[in-house]
Amino acid sequence: MNRFFTLFLTIFFILILMTGPVFAGNDMTGHDMSTSDRMGERFHESMVDGYMLSYYLMDLRKQKDDATHTDQGKMEMDKPHHIMVYIMDKNHDPVIKGKVGFLIKNSEGDKQRVMAMYMSKGFGITADLKKRGIYTITTKAVFGEIKLMDSFTYEIK
Repeated sequence: MNRFFTLFLTIFFILILMTGPVFAGNDMTGHDMSTSDRMGERFHESMVDGYMLSYYLMDLRKQKDDATHTDQGKMEMDKPHHIMVYIMDKNHDPVIKGKVGFLIKNSEGDKQRVMAMYMSKGFGITADLKKRGIYTITTKAVFGEIKLMDSFTYEIK
């Protein structure tokens, strides 16, 4: 009987050890920002004070229903680019309440200031990135007592 009891305890502990990782989870699973519920293509990601900001860009001219065609058949829009920023806090939870603003400067110094709207667990704007060149994109997010500033450059080719 003692041998059976020892075998039982050994199998029991092995099973517990094998199931531990399943319930523990991966510390970075909440940071998977490539999920299908994101709008556009991810073009930048950064960490600011422990918060993760993931930026997605979508060219609205590729959507035929939302654009007006010129005589040449080319789609024209004043602000043909949609930018989304998804913010995750230190606990990997999405930030869904707050104010987010963008300042976008092209290489000629032209500025666009746009306040984002909350949508799809992120904050989105439409912007004009039609000119080729390097854009500096600065984001300010305010929620509660937290203020985040992020800035990066992106090249439109």
